Amino acid sequence: MSTPLTRSFAPSPRRIEEAKAAGLRLVHPVRSRAKRAPFVVIVMTILSIGLVGLILMSTVLQAQSFEAARLQSEATTLKTQKQALARDVDRLRSPAHVAREAIAIGMVPNANPAFLRLSDGRILGVPEAAKAGSNIRSVN
Repeated sequence: MSTPLTRSFAPSPRRIEEAKAAGLRLVHPVRSRAKRAPFVVIVMTILSIGLVGLILMSTVLQAQSFEAARLQSEATTLKTQKQALARDVDRLRSPAHVAREAIAIGMVPNANPAFLRLSDGRILGVPEAAKAGSNIRSVN
């Protein structure tokens, strides 16, 4: 027959008498319980720092978003301005505009132009000075 292995935590009266004779006394088991206050303070501090960090990051990102929108608007304006200036340059470079401006300042077109061939340096045609009132074509 086997006896069940049960252990009783209550001391027997005989053991209590032996312990008292030896100068010992019964002590209740110590419950190991960590203090919760420091842990709670640390967790709350970490959560608070995280929340403040998120708010600051959100604010900074929103400010950067406004700045990006402003810069995008400025870039669009500058692009439109560049296109307008390019059109003006093309108009001012056109041969018709150059001819009108030349006539406006008193230049006359040459009816008999001479050309210089660059490959051998030969002059083609007979160079003559242009005369005012001769063969003036109106350029429109």
